[in-house]
Amino acid sequence: MACLRGDPPADCRWEDVLALANQSLVTPQLTAALEGHRNLLPIDVAEFLEDVRQRNRERNRRLWRALDDAVAALTAVNIVPTLLKGAARRATWPEDQPFDRMLSDIDLLVEPAEVDAALTALSSAGFGLAARYQGAEVHVVAELGRPGDPGYIDLHQRPPGPPGLSETPELAMRRREISLNGRSILVPDAASQIFYLLLHDQFHDGGFWRGGFDLRHLIDLRALASEVSATDRRWLRNACGTPLVRMAFDAVLVSMQRLAGDIKLGDDEARDGLWTHRRWLLQFSFPILRVPLAALAALLSLPKLLDHRAAVTLERRRVFGRATSSGTSVSVRLERFRRILSVRSGKI
Repeated sequence: MACLRGDPPADCRWEDVLALANQSLVTPQLTAALEGHRNLLPIDVAEFLEDVRQRNRERNRRLWRALDDAVAALTAVNIVPTLLKGAARRATWPEDQPFDRMLSDIDLLVEPAEVDAALTALSSAGFGLAARYQGAEVHVVAELGRPGDPGYIDLHQRPPGPPGLSETPELAMRRREISLNGRSILVPDAASQIFYLLLHDQFHDGGFWRGGFDLRHLIDLRALASEVSATDRRWLRNACGTPLVRMAFDAVLVSMQRLAGDIKLGDDEARDGLWTHRRWLLQFSFPILRVPLAALAALLSLPKLLDHRAAVTLERRRVFGRATSSGTSVSVRLERFRRILSVRSGKI
């Protein structure tokens, strides 16, 4: 993290740093952060970093060309997509600055009623269907790509996270329209992007219980936090909706402050987020503690967990007209919990 802040320590263990950067998909950003310190780097480290950065820039350029073609196809059938995650960051990046964040794929959001028309338009434009996910409750409905593309287009019908919490009318109103080569696309504002990443990493991917950090997203969150006003930050805290989501939000704020750079915290945020942050560190450092610490967290947070489940049930009824789905049986929940706890922490 010192290297990512542009302040490499004198006794840096470069082999370990590069291994973690590669695993976390932040090597190009590490290269950019160390731009002014090349004379301090071992020659082979400097050459490796620059090679990865140049390859990533070419990869991002090809992915962005795929996005341009996809937007053209959607525009032809009067669909204006919303960009999510890394694509949203890239779309609002200053044109005079190189974009060295690694893009895994392109996340495009359309309305549920637009899914069939979007799939037909993208297929006609040459995007082959790699995977199709059925059902009103899934958030990614398809993965599409072409043989020459370095990554997929992930087509969403709703943002990731608990149904309803991430798809309120107010969130939709916080998207702004921008132009991509003369065609309209929508981009969430900085506060909304933070909220979407929070729900994606902590609840969709299960990071809140598993512990650890997705460093690439933590860097995104730190950059986005610098663009959020005090008013938007208060809105963001209220948008969390349940005490459990606010607990995760506070822990992310503490993690940003301690790992990714200076950020001012309120007394409540620092107090409420510190225990969860420390638990995440322990779960990352000692994987054998991942399950018992997750169980302890669930036990200590039981009132908040029950309140969260009740709120999600109400939101599910609002969005889908029913409170439960076929994926909420006890056996399915236990299998999902086992899968969440068995994978490595975030992208690390």
